[in-house]
Amino acid sequence: MKIAIPALALLALTACGGGGGASTADNAAERLENAAAQSDPAAAQVLENAADQIQGGNVANPDAAAQNAMQQAGNMQAQTVTPAPPPQGQPKAPTGAGAMPHKAGDPVPPPKTKPGEGQAPLTKGQ
Repeated sequence: MKIAIPALALLALTACGGGGGASTADNAAERLENAAAQSDPAAAQVLENAADQIQGGNVANPDAAAQNAMQQAGNMQAQTVTPAPPPQGQPKAPTGAGAMPHKAGDPVPPPKTKPGEGQAPLTKGQ
């Protein structure tokens, strides 16, 4: 019984990832390096610096440091993105055709028309 409890604790620790394997810091640093490889130069620099800090053991919580680095890198990358130019040569909508938008001062709902004053009535076969 005395041996079963420590063996069970070791088994639980191994199942949770606490025994053997890479540390949380190593995993966080590796994720940042992978993200840096897919980023523009300014964002990659932020991510690589954070990965070095994590690997050096200079942070208390590697996962939080990785999340903060991803946020900073995203902000850096968003600043360097230039907006697309407006499309050229787009056809303009025809004027005077189709439904007209409601203008300020127009009666709401539109006035009712008497039979024969509006659109011609539909007949069978049309």
